[in-house]
Amino acid sequence: MHSHSTSRFVRRFAALALLLGAFAMAGCGARTEYSVAQGGQLYTLVNIHAPVRGNRLSSVNYQSELLIPLCTPVVFSRVTDREALFTIQTTGQPYRYVFHRRSLREPINQHLARYFGTACPDISGLSPEDQSGVRDGRVYQGMTKQGVILAIGYPPQHRTPSLAGDVWRYWRTRMGTFEVYFQNGFVAGIRE
Repeated sequence: MHSHSTSRFVRRFAALALLLGAFAMAGCGARTEYSVAQGGQLYTLVNIHAPVRGNRLSSVNYQSELLIPLCTPVVFSRVTDREALFTIQTTGQPYRYVFHRRSLREPINQHLARYFGTACPDISGLSPEDQSGVRDGRVYQGMTKQGVILAIGYPPQHRTPSLAGDVWRYWRTRMGTFEVYFQNGFVAGIRE
């Protein structure tokens, strides 16, 4: 995805920043808590890889076989400077989304606006490779950068500071990474 497309993609769903708003409280030694809109319908804007056990997600975006699919309706109950608590509306499954301080390089509102928004992305105009990747939560050769983001989320910023680069590094586990290589904006390969 070109930087213009990336910025348009992020702006399109930046309405979440309005939902999360400014700081609701900031006290000495207290966690900063963000206001969360009551009753506002939000959706996942990318596939989110869920843990096999437990309910802890991380802003590092660890990859797993389980998916919270693109366009899943969610309801946030709390967002602080350390974590966001949300529930999948259709199943009632709660999740704790922890902000990893070393990997998070942007404000929390901006980070969450990349993953959650008020409208689902339309994938009908994407290539067959992109649509397959999004459906499966995997990266396939020939996918675009936008398709990779929708399929497996954003790479952690501490290892991939710019989406304009041709190598994106993801974490499969705390110890294992893989890299997605692009040539002319399309996936050319993956290295474990």
